[in-house]
Amino acid sequence: MWLLVLTVVAALVVVLVTFGSLAQLSELSVSGGWMLAGGLGIQVALEFVEIPKADIDTVGFGLLMASFALVLAFCLTNLRTWGFGVIAIGIGMNALVIGLNLGMPTIPIGNDADGNRVRKPIERSVKHRAEQPDDLLKFLDDRILLPEPFDAVVSFGDLVVSVGICELAYFASRRRHRRGSSR
Repeated sequence: MWLLVLTVVAALVVVLVTFGSLAQLSELSVSGGWMLAGGLGIQVALEFVEIPKADIDTVGFGLLMASFALVLAFCLTNLRTWGFGVIAIGIGMNALVIGLNLGMPTIPIGNDADGNRVRKPIERSVKHRAEQPDDLLKFLDDRILLPEPFDAVVSFGDLVVSVGICELAYFASRRRHRRGSSR
């Protein structure tokens, strides 16, 4: 959650610092919004709907991968717009590591009562699970620790998506000039 907040703030800072136009950014036109809404809707539902532990690796995993397919299809549909290619790469990285390991392997880090960093158990969910020695592509799993006060672990794919969103915001905030018009 913290990474999303930081990404939105960073994208707005990029637009403002580079003298982009928030009005122009608000006019961004995308295709296939239903794919994005469907994919994100499934992921949000998976956070709040309790999937029985016996069904996490079947029904839950299938729904999670379907959500990634929808979001990736949305990005590929809008590939001609700057930023969506980078976002698609980041989403693909996350989908790949989740698909190969039946969930996102996660390093268990948190804070104890005294505020010291400690390893804490990861509760198995549809999307996340504790990292294991035989996991594939460990360098793509949730292992990048955000500094305090965020206390979150993110993946390289998450960071790539954040960079893509900032790129999208930058290019979508540029004023477009018509051919033949003077500046």
